[in-house]
Amino acid sequence: MKTVIKLLVAAVVIHGAFRIGAAYWTLFQYEDALQQIAQFAGNRQAPEVRDQAAKKAAEMGVPITADGLMVRRGEREISIEAAYTDQVQILPTYYYPWEFKTSVKAWTRPY
Repeated sequence: MKTVIKLLVAAVVIHGAFRIGAAYWTLFQYEDALQQIAQFAGNRQAPEVRDQAAKKAAEMGVPITADGLMVRRGEREISIEAAYTDQVQILPTYYYPWEFKTSVKAWTRPY
């Protein structure tokens, strides 16, 4: 009986770790996509870059809207900050609201 309980506990821990890892994997993929968007922004203005980042989030299943994105454009750099909350399934029937934040910066040519 002890072995069965230990196996159940181990299974629950592995399940939670897998779900958290999957959520962070999605964050890292989205962060990489944001970095590419920033690097190849060219002469596009901040609202256009923000819309492209929101579109990419929708494609990847990241629960963020254009309101959750902040794009700052300087003369020689562009930065994108994103913050969102995702419901991560920690236990088979329990979802935890996990907050994710990311920020990327890229140098650009003057426009």
